[in-house]
This record gives sequence, structure tokens and C-alpha cells, in this order.
Amino acid sequence: MDNITITVNKEHFRPNTFAGPRTRRPKKPGVKPQGNTPIPEEKRPRTAFSGAQLARLKHEFAENRYLTERRRQQLSAELGLNEAQIKIWFQNKRAKIKKASGQKNPLALQLMAQGLYNHSTIPLSKEEEELQEMHGQAPS
Repeated sequence: MDNITITVNKEHFRPNTFAGPRTRRPKKPGVKPQGNTPIPEEKRPRTAFSGAQLARLKHEFAENRYLTERRRQQLSAELGLNEAQIKIWFQNKRAKIKKASGQKNPLALQLMAQGLYNHSTIPLSKEEEELQEMHGQAPS
């Protein structure tokens, strides 16, 4: 029988208290995807914020979309999260709003027209296709 070593991350383990974020269990190793492709290294499990933490983060975001270092430190202490988690939550929230708005950065449009930048997962607009054709790029 194999010996198993379990390491507890003290940052996330505080028994019988409101400890902060829950995390998803990592996938079991040894499950291979289709074919013979190797399994990439396991990612850190995604943070699952509590309802109270999310409500507070949303409230703070509504007040100000950008945090000062001092405010981030205060929220970290109050919510039981580390500063990086708060910083990333704010970055992701801003990106989600930007993506949902459908507005494109003028520089990104110019680079797309030159065929140098296209990370979009949606079809190009007529304007974008025409710009690509003008610059000798075949539409993708």
C-alpha cells in the first residue's frame, strides 16, 4: 500500500470558524485526456468566494472600480482573503464588463486590420473584414 502525505494550507484551513474562501478539490491525478497527450501540471484550485465576500467585493467595486493599495490591504484583513485574490477579482470584474460592452480598443482594431491581433472568438464585423481586405489579409 502506498503512503500518502497530506499538506494543509494554513491560509485556507481554520476549523469551526468563518475561515474565508472555500476551494474546489483538485482533480484526481492519473486521468488522461483522449489520446496520449500528457497531463499538464495541476493548477491551483479556483477560489470559491462566500456570499458575504462576494457581496462586499461587489459593493466596493460599485463604489470604485480601482483599489488603492491601502484599501486592498483593508479588504484583505476584513474578508480573510489575500491581497492577490482581491486584486485579481477586481481585474476580472473590469475585464468582464469591458467584454460585455462590446467596445473595442482602437489600437486593437488597427492591429486586427493588419492581421497582427485577433484573439476574438466571435466572427469579424463587416468593418473589420473590410479593413483586413484593404491590408491584403484574407478574412479568417
